[in-house]
Amino acid sequence: MSWIIYAIGAIFSLGIADFFRKLGSSIKDPFVSNLLFQGAGFVTATILFLFFSKKFEGDPRGMIFAILGGIFISIFTAFSFKALAVGPGVSTVLPIMRIGGVMLVVLLGIVLLREKLTWNIVLGLIFASSGVYLLFLNK
Repeated sequence: MSWIIYAIGAIFSLGIADFFRKLGSSIKDPFVSNLLFQGAGFVTATILFLFFSKKFEGDPRGMIFAILGGIFISIFTAFSFKALAVGPGVSTVLPIMRIGGVMLVVLLGIVLLREKLTWNIVLGLIFASSGVYLLFLNK
């Protein structure tokens, strides 16, 4: 199956997850929200693993990187619950965080992974920055 099919599935899953993240931000403690969110994610990941894979294989460094990514997504989730609880709304808060994350990963890819800086990337960063600014005006 093409990567774009998986990417579209990921986009829909992310949007729906963020919608429920907003609804879950009504819990007073963002760390409880994070625990419930991540716990459900762990259960789902386990079920998906058992259904589709059932084997551990691959580069040990890649596994360490996946664990570190999981740690940072948990930190992101805790902060996002708090931002949603006190921020202007899901249509402003989450796009700003997501666009900011995209901008950071592009810069990290260029600086740390020596990916090529192209005019498309430069224009994308300019448009992303403009989008963050316009969304921030909505606060």
